[in-house]
Amino acid sequence: MIKKYVIFVFLFCVILINAQKNDSIYVKIKEDLDTINTYDSKLSYLITKGDYYLEKDLDRSILYFKEAQNLVLDTDSVQQAKILRFLGSVAYRKGDYTESLMYYMDAKKVYRSLKDTLSVADLFLREGRVYKYLNENKRAIENYRKSISLAISIKDSTLLGRCYTSMGGSFRRIRKIDSSLHYYNKALQIFRKTKNELRLSNVNNDMAILYAFQNRYDKSLQVHLNNIDFIKKNHSKRNVGITYFNIGYSYFKLKKDKKSLAYLDSSEVIAKEEGFKYRLSKVADIKSKIYYRIKEYDKAYAFQVLYKKYSDSIFNLKKQKQIKELELKREFEVKKRDLEILANKKELELRSYVLTTILILFFTIIIGLLLWRDYKARAKRIKDKFEKEKLKKEVLAQKIKVSESELKGLIADNTMRLEFIKHLSSQIKEDKNESNSDEVKHYANGLLLKLQNQIGTENKLTSLQDKINEVNQGFDKIIIDKFPELTKTEREVCTFLRLNLSIKEIASIRNSSIDSIKSLRYRIRKKMKVPKNQELEHFIQSL
Repeated sequence: MIKKYVIFVFLFCVILINAQKNDSIYVKIKEDLDTINTYDSKLSYLITKGDYYLEKDLDRSILYFKEAQNLVLDTDSVQQAKILRFLGSVAYRKGDYTESLMYYMDAKKVYRSLKDTLSVADLFLREGRVYKYLNENKRAIENYRKSISLAISIKDSTLLGRCYTSMGGSFRRIRKIDSSLHYYNKALQIFRKTKNELRLSNVNNDMAILYAFQNRYDKSLQVHLNNIDFIKKNHSKRNVGITYFNIGYSYFKLKKDKKSLAYLDSSEVIAKEEGFKYRLSKVADIKSKIYYRIKEYDKAYAFQVLYKKYSDSIFNLKKQKQIKELELKREFEVKKRDLEILANKKELELRSYVLTTILILFFTIIIGLLLWRDYKARAKRIKDKFEKEKLKKEVLAQKIKVSESELKGLIADNTMRLEFIKHLSSQIKEDKNESNSDEVKHYANGLLLKLQNQIGTENKLTSLQDKINEVNQGFDKIIIDKFPELTKTEREVCTFLRLNLSIKEIASIRNSSIDSIKSLRYRIRKKMKVPKNQELEHFIQSL
């Protein structure tokens, strides 16, 4: 009874001392904050101090982080996420794994909204380590794989090496030794390449634990003892305590109980300072077994009770239920977010479809209007052209009519001349026959020959109307289309040349000089670009 009373008083004193200590720290924090002016400086001070005491004094560390959490603005997402991650680390070190998971998941949610892939990958790794200590190794491995995938995407070799180390640890716990070795070797390759001695010592420590799983306790002990000095100098107190425990465990398996208890005592001291419940439970379990083996049953029982107390505080059903609820809540939030993203995507696709349809209709209408306007403009141009052509044809028809009238007059004159020449020829023949003079007869014969030639020419001109009508069927249009630069006079001469009339005959018909007709022939030949080796008449007749 007295013993229980002493224990109660002792615990009360410890609680009172801790409360006074925390109160004095809180007062100190408030005093320091009063000397700092800006929001950013105050927040930086609190986070820096909290991080500093994370390896030295967890109770002091959490006070700084809690004060930072009270100070941080709702709009300052970056600092909010950072503080949540630190609070998760504090809870993790104290063995409050449910609380640690809650902080890590909240921090990860913020980092996702900030699209900070590195921080999200780091938090998957941290969550995996929490699941490892809760003996949820399959869940831990799932988280490590997610972290590895992200680390590869951003090419962060250090994070990738840390993930491989943790993967090796979880495979070791489920006794998949080959897989464990595979990932430890991958981690060693990365840290040897980057010459990261601190991380190499972590992997060597884990390899030593793996040797213990293989019952190679001498090998495990050798690695730990070779590594302990480096760990003391370069690692956190927490890692030193873990290494002490692993050395104690190897000595326990080798049945060197005194050495085992010495290292377990050192590990226990650090675990109490750190509030590391998981390690305290492990130390109590091994000590209970050692004392039972050396037949100190009271101590064995006391440490067994202590082991159960620590284990229940970590692994009891209530905590498992809380973790399950927390996981379900997070899964629901993730699914809800995915559904929101999907809904937003569908809405965006629908908007895009509607907008595209509207744009297509708009441009279709615009193109239709442009095509209609172009059609109307072309129709107008065709109509105008048709009207112009119609007018040209009317003018041309009028000109042809006038030309025909002139030609008829010319032919009428020609007929009269022909009758006159015939009558004159008959008269000369009669006079020649009546004359006895050879000279007169010779002159009359010459004159009759000339008149006969003129009669032949006049006869040709007499039938000219029919030939012109026959030749001109479409010929005048062809000349106009092919050689629009020809004048009316030049086109008429082309018609005579098509009838194979001589220059003299054309000159006679047009009542022009022979030189004038030759000049017209030259201009026609030039405008028609008739080859030098081809006669103009043949060229015109071939059109």
